[in-house]
Amino acid sequence: MLVKELPVKGRSVHRPKDHCLPRIETRWKGKSKPFFTLTNSHLEYLPLFESFNKDFFCKNILPNKKLTYRYEPTKTVPGKELKKLINKLFQEIRRTNKTYSDFTILRSRDFNRRKCSGLIILKCKHHPFVVKVFIETPETFIKHNSKGLIPAFFFHMAGGINRHLLGFTRIKNLEKIKKMIAKSENWTNLVTFPRKWFFMPKKTKWIEISGYNIGAHGNQKTSLPGTYCIISDWVNAERISSVFNREDRRKCMQLCNYLDLVIDPHIDNFLIEKNTKKVAIVDTEDFHRVVGLKEKKKFTGYFSWFSHMAAKCLHSLFLRTKRTRRSIQSAQCDMPKKKGADKPPKA
Repeated sequence: MLVKELPVKGRSVHRPKDHCLPRIETRWKGKSKPFFTLTNSHLEYLPLFESFNKDFFCKNILPNKKLTYRYEPTKTVPGKELKKLINKLFQEIRRTNKTYSDFTILRSRDFNRRKCSGLIILKCKHHPFVVKVFIETPETFIKHNSKGLIPAFFFHMAGGINRHLLGFTRIKNLEKIKKMIAKSENWTNLVTFPRKWFFMPKKTKWIEISGYNIGAHGNQKTSLPGTYCIISDWVNAERISSVFNREDRRKCMQLCNYLDLVIDPHIDNFLIEKNTKKVAIVDTEDFHRVVGLKEKKKFTGYFSWFSHMAAKCLHSLFLRTKRTRRSIQSAQCDMPKKKGADKPPKA
């Protein structure tokens, strides 16, 4: 006797659908179809709709004028020349090349070559600059599991954030850090930073994001470039700070505590610059956005920091109550009374 196999469901088919769950739709700007949908209780307004500021982005675009080398002020490179090299780089990336004519790969673990999406970090072969390339499509933007385990953890811990959105926070956060360091007599002569600029390649497509039931803000819409990069100075490092070095651990955690944890305390982000011996902060994405920190925290050392992050990740993934999810979602979302009311409103 043949027995018909029934599909395995994670929840009862008779359980009512939660019409208040946050939802986003993504598409290329100016196109109605295709669009891609993600419904997830972790989605939040701030990381999705406040990370990109078009005016700030445009004010910090790589200039065409000559840029001086960090360590050789007498040497310069026109911004136009760097832009030409980067536009060529984008063409090579889209052809799924594994090596590039004018750049060397520094890190690509958060980059999906098959989908041509994610973050890839490169160093220019001819000039002392680093380029961080961010690429997403409407489809890959909502697939938080497609670029590795760590980005997936960030998604759940920080309200739907991803590397693409975090990249927009790097220069604004850098300006904030500089102001805080300038106010400290202790840190002002001990810390240094590379310069940073944004750049978009020619004919960049924009991703349109529409959000429904996103917190108390209800329905929202924003657009952001699907491809962009951040150019920064190359820092000549004597060494990278080490977690096995007690003095490195003490200094880096004290610095992070002073800066209210707006930078990632991961010790690999702190380089000891040659000659000056200063601590160079190279990773300036907003750490509050990275892990969804909503309150001020101080840590006595790296063990307490690791423990707190592990506990927060575990709680975000598995231990949130329905009341917690509801409070994060929307106080203004009413359950629909008619059939089909769960459909998003027309734009």
